[in-house]
Amino acid sequence: MRFLFLALLVSISLAADDRWILLRSGPFEVYSAAGEKPARERLNELEQFREGFGNTIGKKDLKLVWPLRVLLYKKQTPVPGGQITMGREAYMAALSENSAMPPEMQKQLARLLLDENTNRLPEAIENGLVALFSTTDIAGTHITLGTPPSSPTERTRDWARMHLLTVNEAYSGRTRVMISNLEQSPDMDAADHNAFEKTPAQIEKQLDEYMKAGNYGTTMLSGRALNPMRDFRVQPLETDASRLAHADVLLAAGQLPQARTEYTALHGPEAAEGLGLIALKEDKKTEARQLFASGVESASKSARLWLNLALLESDAAKSRGDLHKAAELNANWGEPWRQLANFDSNPAQKIDDLKKATALDRRNVDYWQELARVATAANQFGDAAKAWSGAERAAANDQERERIRAARLGIEQQRADFAAAEKKRLAEEQARELERVRQQGLAEIHAAEDAARKKMNPDGKPIPNATIWMDELNGNAKVEGALQRFDCLGKLSRLAIRTDDGKVTQVAVRDPGQIGISNGEKMMACGIQKPVRRVQVQYIARPDKRLGTVGDATTIEFR
Repeated sequence: MRFLFLALLVSISLAADDRWILLRSGPFEVYSAAGEKPARERLNELEQFREGFGNTIGKKDLKLVWPLRVLLYKKQTPVPGGQITMGREAYMAALSENSAMPPEMQKQLARLLLDENTNRLPEAIENGLVALFSTTDIAGTHITLGTPPSSPTERTRDWARMHLLTVNEAYSGRTRVMISNLEQSPDMDAADHNAFEKTPAQIEKQLDEYMKAGNYGTTMLSGRALNPMRDFRVQPLETDASRLAHADVLLAAGQLPQARTEYTALHGPEAAEGLGLIALKEDKKTEARQLFASGVESASKSARLWLNLALLESDAAKSRGDLHKAAELNANWGEPWRQLANFDSNPAQKIDDLKKATALDRRNVDYWQELARVATAANQFGDAAKAWSGAERAAANDQERERIRAARLGIEQQRADFAAAEKKRLAEEQARELERVRQQGLAEIHAAEDAARKKMNPDGKPIPNATIWMDELNGNAKVEGALQRFDCLGKLSRLAIRTDDGKVTQVAVRDPGQIGISNGEKMMACGIQKPVRRVQVQYIARPDKRLGTVGDATTIEFR
């Protein structure tokens, strides 16, 4: 039977006379060789599933990073039916005509919608939601939720808990409140209290009774007001477009020889990309690069092609350009930004790139951890702490969360060590700067003293200790107050005196050797005077606008 099954898979190909059509709605695309009716029904099922799931978790218009492309075949599918896998540039799935989504496909679709539209929730809640929606029944706009899985082993405690909280009348309609709370914080106590006014222990006790009774009913969810016959537009597909989609399904399912045959018969950037991906899977990097480059030359619109080419380029500048193009072509994809961080040497730019990646894929633990490591290496410990917190929130289970928490504690010690070293470095730097300023001030004072000494005694004769009294000098004006500053301005100096009325009067000292000084030192230090001393200065009134002085000092008396 196994060999017969494989033989059937290999022999299935698109018939030359198949008429393929395409219908689109939201993130979904249905390619059909089975006619309009089943295509409209499958597209309606996808949209109603998205609507019902969104209503349950409290989010509207759920998005997907990549479109989900479902191919409907007239007979059996060339790949295992109802499996959603990543293809060339879309999530791919195949169904036989008139086949509704099987439970496994509903599980995978629920997981995709959950992963790409919410922050990480507790593992038990996520598993329960996915299992609950695996048996969804959709007829038109009517969505029936809660049908127990056919196998008793699939009626797990996680499934039963979400069945209780979503289907049971005592709780139904408030699950979205719990999920909204859990998106903000993993605190189950607060989430259960806010949503159901109960503790987790109370809910678990009721769950025991619920599972023991085994009376699992169903509930109806609000569907989207759609008319499949009116609201979905049918587009005919050219043979090459349908063969390309067929090749993409084979590629997504890992049937590389069959996919290569289909891509080889086609032309254009899409076929080149498909063959490039096959070469990449076979570790033929040179061949893959050539194929991706030919796709670029043919104006490929595939973000994945540009990213894969970037990773094979030998020129970092070209790689950065390719990655920016990939980010432009799919603005919801975080991987181009994550890869850009590997090509940017500036730590600040690396951090910015990784922040963009984590914003687009909040559940990607690898993105958060890489951001934490880059921020730590750049000594940006605030960003590192936030990144480790994001990694903990994105962890899929308790074991992974504990591993991340341990790594975070190590970073906290590193942060403390850096803070202590930085504090010591800053203190030493400040001490050096203060000493430099002090030495500079002393040098200026000594220079001014030397200059004044040479002026007063150019021959170097011993200076007598005689005091020059103020009545020996002339002046026609005077000012009294606090001497605040003595400005050394090269060959001359300037006194700044604050009078009792709060005003500042400035007096020029043209020739220090001709100034009479009493009750004080012959020389004064340049700059602000410490301590401030009270003086009376007699001067010749001779205003100088350039210096801002009222006259030239003749005598200085310290009081």
